[in-house]
Amino acid sequence: MLVHTPHVDEINLRLALGAAPLGEAEAVETEAPEYLSWLRTRLDGLNCSSSWMDDQSLEQVLAASEMLGGILQHGHKVAPSKLTSAETEEATDIGFSIYSEGPEAIEEALDTIRYTSPAKAVQAGPLAYYGQLFDWLDRRSNAIDPGPIRDLLRDHIVKHSAIEPGTKVLGLEITERRYHTLHSLSETVGIARPRLSRLLKKLGEIPAGASEVECGNMVFEAEKTVPLVRAVKTAVSLHDVAGYIGASKRQVESLYREGIIRPLFPRNGRGSVRQVVFAQEHLDSLLQRISELPEFRERVAGEFHPISYACQRGAGHFEEVLSGILENRIPALRHTGKIGIGAIYVDVHSVVLMKKSA
Repeated sequence: MLVHTPHVDEINLRLALGAAPLGEAEAVETEAPEYLSWLRTRLDGLNCSSSWMDDQSLEQVLAASEMLGGILQHGHKVAPSKLTSAETEEATDIGFSIYSEGPEAIEEALDTIRYTSPAKAVQAGPLAYYGQLFDWLDRRSNAIDPGPIRDLLRDHIVKHSAIEPGTKVLGLEITERRYHTLHSLSETVGIARPRLSRLLKKLGEIPAGASEVECGNMVFEAEKTVPLVRAVKTAVSLHDVAGYIGASKRQVESLYREGIIRPLFPRNGRGSVRQVVFAQEHLDSLLQRISELPEFRERVAGEFHPISYACQRGAGHFEEVLSGILENRIPALRHTGKIGIGAIYVDVHSVVLMKKSA
């Protein structure tokens, strides 16, 4: 067993021991930590099983394990150099049990570290959220390569924080924004923050009862939220849909009732009764489908008439006929002198025969 030498300042082991007796053998009360078993196997070159740690150095694995375990066990401000030998061994063993399982387990540990951080403000930086783990990796970015733990932490930071493009995180410049704060989203879409907050609550992106402070501390996925908010900003009201798609108000009501055109806000959602609006992109996709129909010519064979006329002459309910056309079940043509729904021409006789045969 190791013992404290009587002459602590002596470099020479024999002189440091002096006449002190060797330590007596003691029974081991606990099993050897898992990381020591791995280390012994690795040093002996006996490890035959493949592991994601195979390409990492001993220092990379053990240092990352010690830091992960140290923060999980002793908090964000842990000073690894001030831990006792027993505490260091325990921290390393805890961290290694996570680290050895691979990136997914490490990401879960980073989730825990971020969640348990005392930092709650949206302006808080990575140091506040990840403590000494970030400080260690940030200082080592340009020195010794700490291994994949640095990339994993960087990805976690970018995934959960509103990082501005051009910002360097752990030695790498972030070129694409993945998350917005309410403030940065407001600047991007050009909607005042109070109104934007109300819109996001209607869209279900912010809890209905969230306070102004809570809204300010939230982050929103850029790829999803920016197009959604812009769709609201350019949305077409129910009153204007008829003119936009070249239909009558009665036809629009039928399409809305049958779900062929869908409002931006769900019917049973907050604000859906007071303000029924439709995304331009959604309406444009309907117009695009109509524009792909073959052109109507005066001498074309068949009794082709506008869709509204065809429905009045027995072709069927308007919404059913239009669905059949959009799904390529009912043949139709497009009048080049008209737009939208009004440009659709149908062979009345053919549709009536199809109905009878069905």
